[in-house]
Amino acid sequence: MGKVCKSCGHYYSGDYCDKCGYGKPEKVSAAAKKYRRAAKRKPERMQTEEDKKLYAKWAKEEKAEAAERRKDPKARQHFLIVVALATAIVVFIALYQSGAIFSNTREEVVEQYFNSISHGDFDKFVHCLPKEIKRDYESDRLDSGLSKEEYMKALYQDFTDKYGAGYSIIITYGNENQLDTADYNMEGYKAQYGTAPNLREVYEMVVNVEFRGTKATEQAKLYLYLGRTSGYWKIYGMTEDVGTQNEDGTPNEGELPPVVNEEEDFPAKE
Repeated sequence: MGKVCKSCGHYYSGDYCDKCGYGKPEKVSAAAKKYRRAAKRKPERMQTEEDKKLYAKWAKEEKAEAAERRKDPKARQHFLIVVALATAIVVFIALYQSGAIFSNTREEVVEQYFNSISHGDFDKFVHCLPKEIKRDYESDRLDSGLSKEEYMKALYQDFTDKYGAGYSIIITYGNENQLDTADYNMEGYKAQYGTAPNLREVYEMVVNVEFRGTKATEQAKLYLYLGRTSGYWKIYGMTEDVGTQNEDGTPNEGELPPVVNEEEDFPAKE
């Protein structure tokens, strides 16, 4: 059945006026608002029950519109940005801890360790060690009053005296075995350094080391113990195979690089 629009007088047959939009629930047209303002001036004593219901409906719609306008139009956008940022942080942490990003390999840390010794590079040297041992070396250097170069020279002066200035260290890899972290007790490490890392992986690596210089050449077979935490491999200790011989067949009595954990080469097996 056709209707006459109360706002613009247009004849329409649907649920709302297709000319001015009067009666459309999700949108109140400018013409409809104008009609409402005029209708509201109608004295209450002259309002019919139908008028009162219509005015109440308008009041509810206008209240909802006002509440919508008060909302921050960028609130949802800000919320989505926060959610996306939080998700990115979680993913980054997971990748970092898994070693997928910002990581190194066991071979890289071993090579850097021996290269830093032969080149006297303090920063690269301590970077191969866990933060607790690194902190001890840094503290000891500061207490000594030596520069980084002077400290490394003093730390490995015996090597220079024995093999000659500019000696080189050549390494070749032997077998490596993954160890069960549950088999190792970190209490000794914690007692010495005050804290102990949570190792995700532990490996024993056999490394054949040749110290070659102008004064002498010597070989050693070392067992290095490497642990990984937060994506990075670090050297926790080393022991020497005492059966190693020099090139001339005599027993190898040469000194080795300082053991990084002097009390225990590695956390002891339980």
